[in-house]
Amino acid sequence: MTWVRRTPWPVFGASVAAAALVLVAAAFPGGGVSPFVVRIAEFLLAGAAAYLLDDAAAPMTGVTPPSVWRRRAPTLLRGAVVMAATWLGILLVLRWKEALPPVLLATGEVVVLSLGALAAAAVLVRRGDPEPGGQVAPVVGLLGIGALMADAVSTTALFVPWEAGEPARGVGIAWATAGLLAVGVLVRASQDPASRGRSPASS
Repeated sequence: MTWVRRTPWPVFGASVAAAALVLVAAAFPGGGVSPFVVRIAEFLLAGAAAYLLDDAAAPMTGVTPPSVWRRRAPTLLRGAVVMAATWLGILLVLRWKEALPPVLLATGEVVVLSLGALAAAAVLVRRGDPEPGGQVAPVVGLLGIGALMADAVSTTALFVPWEAGEPARGVGIAWATAGLLAVGVLVRASQDPASRGRSPASS
């Protein structure tokens, strides 16, 4: 299928790995799927997002039509469909195992992490790296695991608490702010080469 061939294979690989991780955890008898496992799956999906900006032809197409967003849009859309379908499948497994976290909070984490990965990838593309996914994805995973370990011993929550009754307002605002900043960086780093050097007087 052309649709499949045009979607970066690491996106499929990371999505399969995330789903497989949750399924393996769910297969163990007598236990549910821990939040640690779910968040590792989130990091895998977020790392996959960075590959959506890989474009080996960027040095040639970056200075000619179509625009950056028009060129990226089909791959972003296909990747988003794959990742969303994977996340939906993970949520269904978690519901089956009675380990479903607050859906909006967990999905919000995936979205913010993915936006952060896309923003980092966009910055690398702007600096001349046409295939930033291989650099960004491992960093997302390592930082994510480090954040989980720090969250386990820290008195300050780094992730939005999923348990009822735990204070979540402050950390929730921090995550929302991080998401908005990531969007801003992504948009800024994805400006068309022609518009970057265009002065207000010439427009």
